[in-house]
Amino acid sequence: MSPDRFIAVRNEKCLDCGFCREYIACPIQVSGCIGCGACVKSCPEKAIHLEARTEPAPPIHFTVDGKASVIAGHLSVMQALSELGFLPKADSGATSHCGTGGCRNCAVLVDNALAPICITPLQEGTAIRLDPDAIGRQEPRRILTLMRPPPHFHPSIFTHGCNYNCDLCHNWNLTFSSTGPVLTPEETVKRLCLDPERDAWVGISGGEPTLNRKWLVSVVQNIRQTSSGTRIQLDTNASILTPDYIDELVEAGVTDVSPDLKALRLETFVNVTGVFSKPTARYYLENSWESVRYLDKEYRDRVLTAVSVPCHPRTHSMNELDAMARAVASINPEMPVTLIEYQPAFRRRTWPVAGKKAMEQVRCLFESAGVRRVFVQAGAEVPLAVDPLDLALSSEEF
Repeated sequence: MSPDRFIAVRNEKCLDCGFCREYIACPIQVSGCIGCGACVKSCPEKAIHLEARTEPAPPIHFTVDGKASVIAGHLSVMQALSELGFLPKADSGATSHCGTGGCRNCAVLVDNALAPICITPLQEGTAIRLDPDAIGRQEPRRILTLMRPPPHFHPSIFTHGCNYNCDLCHNWNLTFSSTGPVLTPEETVKRLCLDPERDAWVGISGGEPTLNRKWLVSVVQNIRQTSSGTRIQLDTNASILTPDYIDELVEAGVTDVSPDLKALRLETFVNVTGVFSKPTARYYLENSWESVRYLDKEYRDRVLTAVSVPCHPRTHSMNELDAMARAVASINPEMPVTLIEYQPAFRRRTWPVAGKKAMEQVRCLFESAGVRRVFVQAGAEVPLAVDPLDLALSSEEF
């Protein structure tokens, strides 16, 4: 048996919260565990790990663009394609998919239907099509949670799936979920029921919205066509934005962008995001800052760019926050910055609240560095994250 075949195993830390059974589109009911790791990434207790399989597995015969292939199971379509050289290896660099099935950016045609290959099991006789023209003729889809006030001030589109794996993920119950409505851009905007006279602003957040470029651009275009005067805000970690991607989003109708700057130092970034591949983490970190610079340079008078900086005394030193403040000021001292207090959440539910005093110290630090528009989002302004044992109460979809 190949050492690259794994099986998910629970340990004594399991809370039996049900997330891996109810919120992950796990293939175990279809083919047994394929070691895709979606449950590992989404477990709030880190109570699941992958172990190497020891039992033999029969060969699986399948086709790729009509050509016969064979490989030993148990594994996902993505892993099979990577091992046989049809796709880059999963650890070969920065990835633009979530690994839990939510973003659907990895989707290819599997038995004539678009499928997220990161969690789709390879089965005997599977027919896979990688032809970009054939895939391009399909409507892009993504798993979403749609939100309307109250408690939200404006209609929001929450995209499932993220390329980060933050232990402090505030929206973890949605971010790592791969169950729910799988919608095309047209279906998304139709369900949002926009009223041009009432809805002056629409938010797109996540998760990470930019992971599925074709879907995101089309959603923005559909919003603009439905409600021409509505402002469209994109919340993003900015890790995979590029100048041409930013250009396309602005042309489609994005008016506001809020990049989330997690850190300035690589070590801090790795600890905060859970991206443990140093080359990948370095790419994401540098790209997020470059995206802010590009937005300010090219679109200062056209797009409102407001940076978010999530922080906590246990994640960021004052020295690093000072360096981040000076870096933002060097780009544009008038750029709005929102300091977001990391709340106890997901795998860090026992952490203390940073508190008003600590956040005010960070505000003063940013202002002293020359940033003129600094806001603090903390305490009662940040809704409580969902506890794993309260998952049944967490749905906000309307």
